[in-house]
Amino acid sequence: MTQGLTLGITVGSSNTVAVTTIGGHGANGDFAVRISPTAPPGVSEGFLARVGDPVNMLTGDGSPIAAADLVAGVIGAAIDDSTPEHTVAAVPTWWKPHVVAAQRAALDAAGRDEVTLVPEAVAASRRLADEPGRPAASPVVVYDLGTTGLTVSVVGAAGLLGEPARSEEVSGSEFDLLVLRYVLANALGDNDLDPFDPVVETELSALRHRCRNAKEELSKITATAVPVQFPGLPGRDIRLVRADVEELFREPLRDSLALVHEALARAGGTAGRILLTGGGAAIPLLTELLSTEFGLPVGTVAEPAHTAAHGAALLAADLLAESVQTDVAPVIAAAPTEPVAAQEEYLPPAPRFVRTTAVSPLPELPVEPVRGGRFSTWQRVALIGGAAAAVAVLATGTLTLGTAAFDSPSATTSTPASGTKSPTAANDSGVAPAAETGTARSDGSAAVVPVAASPGSPATPGSPATPGSPATPGSPAAPGSAAAPAAPAANPDPAPAGSPAAPAPAPAYPAPQPVPGTPTPVPAPTLPQPGGVGSTLGDALDQTGDAVGTVLDAPGRIIERTGG
Repeated sequence: MTQGLTLGITVGSSNTVAVTTIGGHGANGDFAVRISPTAPPGVSEGFLARVGDPVNMLTGDGSPIAAADLVAGVIGAAIDDSTPEHTVAAVPTWWKPHVVAAQRAALDAAGRDEVTLVPEAVAASRRLADEPGRPAASPVVVYDLGTTGLTVSVVGAAGLLGEPARSEEVSGSEFDLLVLRYVLANALGDNDLDPFDPVVETELSALRHRCRNAKEELSKITATAVPVQFPGLPGRDIRLVRADVEELFREPLRDSLALVHEALARAGGTAGRILLTGGGAAIPLLTELLSTEFGLPVGTVAEPAHTAAHGAALLAADLLAESVQTDVAPVIAAAPTEPVAAQEEYLPPAPRFVRTTAVSPLPELPVEPVRGGRFSTWQRVALIGGAAAAVAVLATGTLTLGTAAFDSPSATTSTPASGTKSPTAANDSGVAPAAETGTARSDGSAAVVPVAASPGSPATPGSPATPGSPATPGSPAAPGSAAAPAAPAANPDPAPAGSPAAPAPAPAYPAPQPVPGTPTPVPAPTLPQPGGVGSTLGDALDQTGDAVGTVLDAPGRIIERTGG
């Protein structure tokens, strides 16, 4: 393989053109051109139209061969002769997509998958772009007059614009036949030839090739001569003049203008210039007709028959340059600090996504204060202290009340209130009313007037009822205190006749002194605050408040039963 060498190939109906270049310097570079017959002997020139046909062709020796395999073999032979780094093969522009796919498969089957296939019109446009002084990029009409037909296409910057137009009635073979007929008419005169004579047949084939060469020479010079030699006839040279030959081509060339109009219509009707390629592109009359009809600049490049092959070589150079630029240099890893037992395939780390914005912390949730549960150390100390104080108050009050009840010398007997019933008399409800303060019970013990709440008002929780006021019916009694019985009626009914007289009053005992002062109502409990000793002591006193209230009621009940 030669460094930097690229190859462009066009497989024609009669010849295969291979162009090689190094660096792809265009018109100023060095191009090597090799021309070789495409088809083996016995194969028709129209074999390119058989590519993609499932029916094989037959060679001169009767061997079957597929047309796509024949083209792949020709391309492979050109590659083996040059050993390039990259190869581009220009295929006929008029091939349909399925035909190109069939040729691609044939190349892959032959081991030529490195070959790139492009349309001939695209390759010719690349060759034109390499010409110096070319105007700004614009669509180009490629007028390709080849051996088997005429193909007109429009090429833009992105490739083909629209479908190309093709005609086989306007072709190089038809022009060769017109020149041959002109030469025979001037050489034979009134003589006849046997077309089935092998000698005549061989001479006719050779004369056709000489007429083709004369046609190509008339593109550069104005006159030439064609030698004619038939058996039985004297040999002579037939002189050809460009003007005479062009008159033979005028009618077909005029008909080809319709194809140009059709191709422009398919491409959108715009073009910047007309490029002539192929073997018939050098006919001077063609340039004149196209320029007059379309008013566009018409031109050719050097060696118009090899335009597509040169463009293919330039495209190969472009692809090679792109592949070199896009190759990634190998990464040199740092020397390991420790010996590595086995080298494993390096895999690049997965991309990490780093958060660039600061993340605000989550708000702290409010802590629910602890209610109930186990007491802390300070809570237990406060509770024990409160309980001890309550016990001390209870013991002191009991001793004081007991001493006053039994040892006071100033106790006097109170007169029973007028208008009240006797303790022994039963009321209408059958419930014995409690004795008033200062009255004696029938058993001789002193009675304590019960305390009742004011009429119509409920009792305050945790506080003693107001003396002399009845409890509101239907209202619950205060927690921690005894329910007060209903007060006796103001005007009791007189005792019925014949009822026994009330017994004599029992000896009076000194009445117990009331507890000095009214106990202060215990304040309503408050919610404990976490972490404070004061709240803990408040909770303990709240819990012992009810116990103290209950204890304060106990002396009255105890004193009731002190008389015996």
